[in-house]
Amino acid sequence: MAKVKGSPVYRLQVVPHRPLKSALIVGGLALLVVVALIGTYEYAENKASSERLTVQQAQDLRTQLAKATEEIAELRREQTKYQVSAEVDRQAGEDVRKKVLDLREENAALQRDIDVLRIMTSDKNKNPKGISFGIFSVSSLPDNKHQLKLVVQKLAEGDDEFTGQLRFMVVGQRDGQETKISLHELAVVKADTEPMTESIPLNFKFFQNLETEIVLPAGFTPVRVELAVKSDSARNATVVEAQLEWPEIK
Repeated sequence: MAKVKGSPVYRLQVVPHRPLKSALIVGGLALLVVVALIGTYEYAENKASSERLTVQQAQDLRTQLAKATEEIAELRREQTKYQVSAEVDRQAGEDVRKKVLDLREENAALQRDIDVLRIMTSDKNKNPKGISFGIFSVSSLPDNKHQLKLVVQKLAEGDDEFTGQLRFMVVGQRDGQETKISLHELAVVKADTEPMTESIPLNFKFFQNLETEIVLPAGFTPVRVELAVKSDSARNATVVEAQLEWPEIK
């Protein structure tokens, strides 16, 4: 038997028409939405109010900030004052150190003069003109250089000139061995001056300053200097020798 196809049949239910109930349901849902929005707003407002400072709290914080700023400024002023004071103390200490070194050099020079004068007054005087060595100093310069100064003087009375030669040897330690280096090998050669010779010429009435820049070799530690002065006089040639300790570098 053939089946007949057609439109599907749905079951229908008859309900009463109640427009007021539908309106109440829609209104209730709308009220719930409004209440939720109001609640959210109140929560946000209360949260912001709890985190917002009062006028008094803000004023207190401003006062604390101003006080802290002033304390920081005062500490900075104190730090600057102490830094200046430390620098003054350091400079004063350096000045005192240099003064002590100068006094030591002067004392050593005076002691050498006394020794020479004692020799001059002895019966066996081998240094009639009283040739001696005065101030001997070494000071630091940039580029690993040093300034060396030595005074050669004549203690005998009279204004007659002394002429001669000075041999200057620096004695020190290098690689555990004693090493001697002539001053002319250490002297810095400048464009406007003659190179120093091994025998340094002397020509003076009262004293002569020897002043030159030197560079010490790497690994060489000076200990003393050996000096020898020989007069140019053909008759009664004078030879004066001395050893001086290497001074503390200024």
